[in-house]
Amino acid sequence: MTGPTAQSRQAGPRPGPGTRERMRRAPVETGLGMVPDPSSTRQRVVLRAPLHDDVRTPDGGVLAVLPALLADSGIGYLVFSTARLVAGAPTVDLRLDFTAPPSPDARWLTAELSLLHLDEQTGVGRAEIRDDTGVVVAHVVATMALTGVPSRPGGLADPGSAGAGDPAAAPDEDFRAALPPFDPARLQHLERDGDDGDVVFTPGPSTANLNGTTHGAVLSGLAAAAQRSHPGGEGARPLSLTVDFLRPVQVEARLRARTTAIRDGRRFRTLQTELLLPDGRPAVRAVGTSLRVR
Repeated sequence: MTGPTAQSRQAGPRPGPGTRERMRRAPVETGLGMVPDPSSTRQRVVLRAPLHDDVRTPDGGVLAVLPALLADSGIGYLVFSTARLVAGAPTVDLRLDFTAPPSPDARWLTAELSLLHLDEQTGVGRAEIRDDTGVVVAHVVATMALTGVPSRPGGLADPGSAGAGDPAAAPDEDFRAALPPFDPARLQHLERDGDDGDVVFTPGPSTANLNGTTHGAVLSGLAAAAQRSHPGGEGARPLSLTVDFLRPVQVEARLRARTTAIRDGRRFRTLQTELLLPDGRPAVRAVGTSLRVR
């Protein structure tokens, strides 16, 4: 595969009818209301998603799943379109830096996206996320692995699973069209298992990505939510979240989110959360730093 020219890397493709159709079929994007922003041009690719109670935290912040979705899906779209892939490029890692909470009056988050690098093995992109009042809310950099792209949509899911695609289906068919939209409120009400403090979460079909496995934005949002609910997290303002995706997560897998403190100081704290598969192997490792504001 030949990589894009410097000009194509800078400009990127413009979201068009095909992109809108893919977003309409994608359950996580649909559930969070993500659409191309009207300001998008061939030189400026922008996505947006609404701000409402289900994606805002009680202290006025925003759930990490929303900026993570705008970045992960947007950068994935740039890589998918520019490299002319047939399925999604798996996310290797994602770095989310929170700059400020959105304005209380804000109604939308918008992400301006750019493709920083693309070759035969990886794609790297960046997202600058603002609310519609002009507040810069977050900055995200994500890396995708082109070497792990499946040969068809749904190809990373096990055959017969809820997220698996049909290899005999027509190329323009999207197995996600019949899936229910993802409800972000699920990340506000997490289930704990016994006295060990672990969070348990089964993603379900509504979290499927183009590869048939659990969307990286949902996994990032779950890790951040587990850290926010960890003892002592009340009133802490998130500053950063670094997420490493180690293994794909099937949508019916029961995950265990185990959080431990790396640093727990008077002003700052850093937590590590592992999302463990049923066999105990880590699928995701996330490190988050927050500031104690009270």
